[in-house]
Amino acid sequence: MKRNELIAVTCIILATLGAIFGVFAIEKFRLAKFYTLKLIARAPENGNWYPQKFTLKQGEEVRILVRNIETVTHGFAIPDFGVAIKEIKAGQAKSVTFTPDKKGTFPFLCTVWCSERHMQMRGELTVE
Repeated sequence: MKRNELIAVTCIILATLGAIFGVFAIEKFRLAKFYTLKLIARAPENGNWYPQKFTLKQGEEVRILVRNIETVTHGFAIPDFGVAIKEIKAGQAKSVTFTPDKKGTFPFLCTVWCSERHMQMRGELTVE
């Protein structure tokens, strides 16, 4: 391979890798800046909520991004705080904003029948 061809191939590889890493860096920055928590929705047989437990501070506004990575529809609710996302279709992400006003441990759950093990699709939120 000629020297010029080697330089061109190296530049193409570096540009491709730079673009890939740049997209991931921007996404990480965007999520950290705009959302307090990113929650992944998966049917229980595929892993359930991730994370399944998380902690928030009382009185601080929270913005949760719920991303459905399944092929079925999910819902999201924290009944004790009146928080709900009615429907998150396959591949979609939706967000909800609220301020936890009481301390304790509270359940969150899927509100759309998503599998035979739907009733197990629960998680736990702790407010300190």
